[in-house]
Amino acid sequence: MKRYSFSFFFALISLYTINIAATEAGDIDNDLQSIQVTNGQAVIFLDQEIQQSSGLKTVKLQQVDFQAEFIVYGKAISVSPLLAIREQYLTATANRAGTKARLTQAENNISRLRNLYKNEIVSTRKLQSQQAQWQSDKAAYKSSTYQSQIIINNSQMQWGEILTQWAISKHSEQLENLITGKSTLLQLTLPAKSTLPSKTSSIYINPTADRNTAFKASLISISPQVDAFSQGLQYFFLSQNPAIKAGMNFAAWIPRQKHYQKGVIIPESSLAWHLGQSFVFIKTDEEHFFHRNVTSPIKVSNGYFIAEQIADGEEIVVTGTQMLLSHEFRSQIPDEDDDD
Repeated sequence: MKRYSFSFFFALISLYTINIAATEAGDIDNDLQSIQVTNGQAVIFLDQEIQQSSGLKTVKLQQVDFQAEFIVYGKAISVSPLLAIREQYLTATANRAGTKARLTQAENNISRLRNLYKNEIVSTRKLQSQQAQWQSDKAAYKSSTYQSQIIINNSQMQWGEILTQWAISKHSEQLENLITGKSTLLQLTLPAKSTLPSKTSSIYINPTADRNTAFKASLISISPQVDAFSQGLQYFFLSQNPAIKAGMNFAAWIPRQKHYQKGVIIPESSLAWHLGQSFVFIKTDEEHFFHRNVTSPIKVSNGYFIAEQIADGEEIVVTGTQMLLSHEFRSQIPDEDDDD
């Protein structure tokens, strides 16, 4: 009586869950291939002729310093509100200068009349009239000063101290660049309970969400207000890249951690998945390959980052990974067991 072992059914199911690239590249001649088990590790032998005919390709990896990132979104905003604040402040400043001049004149007048009054040259009524004018000019000056401070306070509540200073300064190069389009003001919103890592001075952004072509934006300050919808913190940034204009939305990449990790970046085609595990195939010499499990691969724009699990200079398969996986599993299927 014949029966199939449990391992046969396990491997058979595995074959159906894998995209078997071998069917596309052509079957590998069994006479020209073999698998050996060394220290419990299956090592696949493929001669160079089969590698070439099946389209198998490899690449040597170089170690990189990597900092994990997460994506958030923001918008390039108009500086019109800042210009309105500037106009209000300049108007208030001009008014304060006028009231100050009138107060100074009133103070000079009352000082002169007091001397004349002591010498009985002017009447009490005239002195009292001048004192009333001095009090009126003094109140007007205080009011104009208070109005200027209100404009500053309201601006700081919305824009923060740095942007407010840009708006109210007599000669602000930063504001001038924003007005002329040499730079663009950005507002970035983080998820709730998230903050920028300490000592962050710049981030990378792109209006098309393409990390490969992202460009730098410099931090200005944190916004005094949180986002009304997400309740996340908001930050102001400055970009000098002409690719982004007011009104555009953009994606931004924020570091998850302060320190860099050492590892390698592998192409997406290098990574194989099976039963919740991920692994790659390493080329040990011209004709031998074996698979290595990798943990916690991090998706990046050009593949996956693997931390400290693949050595600098190791050669991995980038085309043909699924074919090798299929071949390894196929070799594990026993023909059949005889049950006498």
